[in-house]
Amino acid sequence: MAIVLFVFGAFLYFTRRFSFGSLRTEGRHVRAAGVVLMSPVIFTFVLSLFAGMVFGSSLDTLVLLFNVLAMVELALLFGSAFVAYLLIANPPNAPRLPGILGDIQQERQGEQPPAAAEAPAPRRPAPESFPTILTVAQAARYLNVSEADIINLIEDGKLAAARINYTYRIARSNLDELLAAREPSAV
Repeated sequence: MAIVLFVFGAFLYFTRRFSFGSLRTEGRHVRAAGVVLMSPVIFTFVLSLFAGMVFGSSLDTLVLLFNVLAMVELALLFGSAFVAYLLIANPPNAPRLPGILGDIQQERQGEQPPAAAEAPAPRRPAPESFPTILTVAQAARYLNVSEADIINLIEDGKLAAARINYTYRIARSNLDELLAAREPSAV
């Protein structure tokens, strides 16, 4: 089970996206979840090497230590799976994680669109230079909205985009048209 979570964590870390059923997400929080899923295996591997070097002369102590280490690894696996779930699924009323994971979780919660309201009206593009074909993250920065808002616009048919594997590519001209259509309603 540990190796399966390690491989899945490595996949999440390198692809930076997750898609299962209706849950589709990509970004820094997915990468963080990958690191969290890989950490129990790395931690127990390093600790077992250290324990083998220190307690290698006493076989009884070594067996007892490895049994305790197996229980610790099992607890870490369940804990890391729970933390990865919190980072990826972002359930409502989830407990706040400590440290950098809490910061990443808070960023993710800031991405959520208002429940009853339509996507907020986009503002003028920033002076940043953007390519003609943008990713979801770039389009969100271009319109000054969240990535979730961009995905909602695409899924609602309000923004044309090309789907390549699990990501979208959006023409900047489509974003300019969306801005032009929303400007009169924003005034």
